[in-house]
Amino acid sequence: MSLSIPTMSAIRFGYGIRPGEPVPNGAKDLMAQLSAGAAQELPFPAEGIDGRYQTIAEIQERIFGEKGESKDARRERLKPIRSEIFTISGNDLHLRLSHTVTSPFGFYERLVAFWMDHFSVSTRKDRMMYLLTPLYEVEAIRPNVSQTFAELLRQAILHPAMLIYLDQIKSSGPNSQRAKRTGRGLNENLGRELLELHTLGVDGGYNQDDVRNAALVLTGLAMDRMTGRLEYRRQMAEPATIELFGKSYGGKRRSIEDVYALLDDLAAIPKTREHICRKLAVHFISDTPDPKLVEAMITAWSDSDGSLEQVYQAMLAHPAAWADPGVKARQPLDFVIAGLRAVNVPASALMQPKRRHNAAAQEEAEEADMAPPAPAMNPNAPSMARDPDEEEAQAEQTADRMEAMDKNKKPKMRLRPPVNQLSIGALRKLGQPLWEPASPAGTDEAFAVWISSSQLTNRIAWAQRVANRFGSQADPASLLKTVLRDAARQDTITIVSQAPNRPAGVAFVLASPEFNRR
Repeated sequence: MSLSIPTMSAIRFGYGIRPGEPVPNGAKDLMAQLSAGAAQELPFPAEGIDGRYQTIAEIQERIFGEKGESKDARRERLKPIRSEIFTISGNDLHLRLSHTVTSPFGFYERLVAFWMDHFSVSTRKDRMMYLLTPLYEVEAIRPNVSQTFAELLRQAILHPAMLIYLDQIKSSGPNSQRAKRTGRGLNENLGRELLELHTLGVDGGYNQDDVRNAALVLTGLAMDRMTGRLEYRRQMAEPATIELFGKSYGGKRRSIEDVYALLDDLAAIPKTREHICRKLAVHFISDTPDPKLVEAMITAWSDSDGSLEQVYQAMLAHPAAWADPGVKARQPLDFVIAGLRAVNVPASALMQPKRRHNAAAQEEAEEADMAPPAPAMNPNAPSMARDPDEEEAQAEQTADRMEAMDKNKKPKMRLRPPVNQLSIGALRKLGQPLWEPASPAGTDEAFAVWISSSQLTNRIAWAQRVANRFGSQADPASLLKTVLRDAARQDTITIVSQAPNRPAGVAFVLASPEFNRR
């Protein structure tokens, strides 16, 4: 089966078709989205970049400003601050998703999601991450989607969000001034993931000594905890000349220039371009991409000194990029965004709910939605445990419930702000919560992971919910023709045409096999 170029452009390379929005027609239209998408004004973080850093500074001052207080007093003082952070983060999540749903530049947004997954960070790591992760996306990822890989790598690795997530702020050279003073030594998390995930790949030909040496070069990277900004602290850096892959870095007087050089050198290694180009092809086209397609992308990388724009162009120019439609599963993020776009759900319906729930049943439901992701498969991956303040809050809430039960009173509720179940809540239930990857390795691309009986059951339930709320005005047959075009199979057309009512027909469209594939 072959599909038209516009259908493939929107479904395979974008977030599907939104009624009333122009449908891209091939590589030229898709490539034009790169500059247009990067130029969009973003609604998140709500205060803007400078405003968010100001928010961080103000919150950190309130957190660390008190001296000599007791543990109980600190715990009470931090409760409203913690609630404020969760509210800010929840608002960012909803603004980010609604932006993507309404953006006409689906290919650009898909690339942003790909690189956010490749350079994974998670809000779950630390309290500060709830405020920094939106900045990471808008500062490190979005502006560099079409730059060289070396530039994107530098911006991602050196962002404070990455330094926190992979524990780099805890890492000191074994012979550094800080290590001698505090006894704290080397943390290899960032060095390991830099080689294994971000550049060379699992089969990149490195060993444990290389991981350690990469981690040594990275020492000195830190963050000003009061401002959230990157710092380089020489007293944390290993004062030595470090050898890695035939290159020498540093000396007795280390600087951040050593880190820049390391990142540039890793970006230039052939194994890196092979790993990245294949991963892009797997994400967009097939779990087993045509080797000639991948080779064409590698050649474009080599000829352009790592220009990602040229790599995307080579991918889109290859015939294999437009063959075998439907062999990839839509991951939950792709599926939910495509579904919301298909039914033309307005941005106003995707915002964070204002009402706070008080019923115990609602609390239990929310806690299930907010459950942390599965533990990382890599035993050396950073801990994904909640920060001590969050664990402390849970202990407080449990104590309050027990006390209330003893006194035959209603339990006190300290809940995070509720989430919109059509958007952020749906992603959590479907197993791909926004800005919360299960591990530094990001999202599994395998078809079988996302097309399973339990996954499809939850997708059908979500499709029914969306259709019941927004499908009464849509003609299902027309909607099917609009959002799937020539991808719709005859049996799906028949089922939709026989739906007992409009919401049921719309649900059939969103739950159809074609809509769950790309």
